[in-house]
Amino acid sequence: MKYRAALIVDNLYITKWQKSALDEAAENIEIALIINCQNTKTKKNYFKHFFYYVLNFLSLKNQLTKKQKFKNADSVLVNFDSIYSGAWQSLPLDIYDSINKEKIDVIIKFGMGLLRIDDEHQQLPILSYHHGDPSSYRGRPAGFYEILNDEKTTGIIVQRLSNELDAGVILAFAESKIVNFSYKKTALNFYSNSSTLLNKAIINLFNKKYIDHSVSGKNYRLPSNLLVIKFACLMIWRIILKINYGLFFEKKWKVGVVPNQLSLRGNEVIASSLIEEVPISSSYTFYADPFFSEDNKKIRLEALDRKTGLGDILEIDVDNFLNQKLLLSGKHYSYPFSFIYEGKEFLLPEVADHSAQYICKADIAQQQISLIRGLKAKRIVDATMFFKDGIYYLFFGENDSAHTVLNLWYSDSPFGDFEAHPMSPIGISPKNARMGGKLLLSSDYLIRFGQDNSGEYGESLAVMSIISISKEIFNEEQIGTIKLENFKGPHTINFNSDMSKLLIDYYDDQFSIFAGVRRIKAKLAKS
Repeated sequence: MKYRAALIVDNLYITKWQKSALDEAAENIEIALIINCQNTKTKKNYFKHFFYYVLNFLSLKNQLTKKQKFKNADSVLVNFDSIYSGAWQSLPLDIYDSINKEKIDVIIKFGMGLLRIDDEHQQLPILSYHHGDPSSYRGRPAGFYEILNDEKTTGIIVQRLSNELDAGVILAFAESKIVNFSYKKTALNFYSNSSTLLNKAIINLFNKKYIDHSVSGKNYRLPSNLLVIKFACLMIWRIILKINYGLFFEKKWKVGVVPNQLSLRGNEVIASSLIEEVPISSSYTFYADPFFSEDNKKIRLEALDRKTGLGDILEIDVDNFLNQKLLLSGKHYSYPFSFIYEGKEFLLPEVADHSAQYICKADIAQQQISLIRGLKAKRIVDATMFFKDGIYYLFFGENDSAHTVLNLWYSDSPFGDFEAHPMSPIGISPKNARMGGKLLLSSDYLIRFGQDNSGEYGESLAVMSIISISKEIFNEEQIGTIKLENFKGPHTINFNSDMSKLLIDYYDDQFSIFAGVRRIKAKLAKS
């Protein structure tokens, strides 16, 4: 059964990201009523905020905020002029009559400004987005003060409106990566990550599931001209630093074996003195993404070819690191996840740069290709399979959003038809969404490792405890972090079968006069 929804808009316009949110929610709602406000106006103080309006035009006005007419021939249309009381708007009483007449279950607010709800109609659920984490950043503009304060992430919420600013009950929450040198890229991140939240909020609303999250953050206002000048200077400096890093510095990834001393609880640090480093062949610039083979006799990893800038998959003897065998080469490969099916070992290497995801046999990796059914149209990243109670679950990111969004699909067989889990995407946060190795199952817990890419790429791991997983349900919570002494990382971790050893990758930033050349070469090779 679909819920009957009303949509509040201004002059029948919505933005591209709002249209995407409605499309995502279409499985659970039908837009039965369009409530079209014809007199929303925004007072602008150009003398006080002129530079902010310039910044807004250059950054917040982008392809995702481009306006389009909302059309739905099956919806009842009601035009109205709102009632103003200072900065607050309210709906005329006859609009509430239309809402009741159409038997509306939920109202989605994509128009108007500050909306004050009539006292007699407080029971009406009106859902509204706020871009910002209300525990720290209420008010506006979205993302500006987070960048200024050098935050790593910004929040996105869908809340049930109250008559207090950004203080309604939260029905869906996500986090988006701050790009500290670009306001426009930061905005594109939080708008693109907004599309799936509306559907989650609607599901949570009618299941009476609310997000326990503080809404007591500071209420910010539009910045002054002087503050925007400070912001612009900060952006220019950060761009210079980024260009300098890109030209002359690169991450030197390494792989090592470590005796397992982790409790997987709390904030843990692996001592660098415990690492037994895997030597890197002269043909390669780094090793990363390490996995144990299913019999624990081999290590499989990504090796970046020094000449081509492409990733190969190598297989290395656990007892003799110098015995290194080439498995996959010629195109870009990484993240060589493996699994057992009907007594045979298969690989699920990341091939997003050149192919839809496929499965191959571990012993003849260049052959026996079988595309994952249901995902042939997608380019997926860090695909990680997990078998439980007769179901094969597939965790993955997509090429353009893997740093923030984690998807979950499932099938009765790794070679069967996969379909999206009803709660997918199951994670939207650069702090823990991207997969960082195999799931770890014991009698006491089921652990998922998520990369923390909120700051620098691959700087640490989040330890996520999966509370429940089935075809209908997925719940997890973060219970710890894993970092490495004297290095950045790990960004991938895997354990041998008796949990006595673990594999990690890690890096430090090293100066190289040829760093920029290698970056350009790698991009050209992948294009």
